Amino acid sequence: MSEIISVRDLKRDLSGAGICTGDTVLVHSSMKKIGDVENRADGVISALMQTVTEQGLLLFPTFSYLFVTDTEPDFNVRTTPACTGILPELFRQRNDVVRSIHPFHSLTAWGNDAETFTAGHEQFDTAFDPQSPWGRLLERNAKVLLLGVDLTSATLLHAVEQWCGVPVLSEEPVLRYLVDDSGKRTPRTVYWHTGAHSENYSRAETILTGQGAMKPFRFGGANSFVMDCRKTLEVMKPVLQKNPDFFAHY
Repeated sequence: MSEIISVRDLKRDLSGAGICTGDTVLVHSSMKKIGDVENRADGVISALMQTVTEQGLLLFPTFSYLFVTDTEPDFNVRTTPACTGILPELFRQRNDVVRSIHPFHSLTAWGNDAETFTAGHEQFDTAFDPQSPWGRLLERNAKVLLLGVDLTSATLLHAVEQWCGVPVLSEEPVLRYLVDDSGKRTPRTVYWHTGAHSENYSRAETILTGQGAMKPFRFGGANSFVMDCRKTLEVMKPVLQKNPDFFAHY
């Protein structure tokens, strides 16, 4: 029988990775890899909240592209589930979090300025517009935690590709319907990210770790990474501008 990992243990792991009070942190995760945690998934969320505190901002990706489709085109900010694992799904159900309105790549936030941070996502025709919540990660010097997952789960790299001019968007927009907190249903045409390159994102690991944009650490039972959002863009921009096909299939 494996030893139970305490919330205190997880907080120590986060501190060792440089996560502090007041940080803005986006979390990608595999609960299975993290291991047997005190209070299970709620214990992991508690450790993250207690570390960044309400002075910071804790974010989970509550993506819904598997559920919001041509045949089921409605995204309901309150009820559409997340397809990104148990931690984001439990997090989005909390009464004290705020979810951005986007049919495919919403973010759910808790902490300082959560409402301001997530506001207006629905105004953009692509999830990763530089003025969207994804672009605001740079403004807040955010960090990305990859807890038990590798760079293939680092959605930030989708944004980085778009910001660097790599052709990753659909040729034509698709029509979806956005249902807000009040129940108002609004049509919206959006371009979707093909996701074609994500399986090759681990090619950037050596570059990012070598230039200090990413570092490994242990979180519970999981091999994990912490990424600096701004530094990641700085490192990858010249790489992708020189070779837009860096992540392309071959």
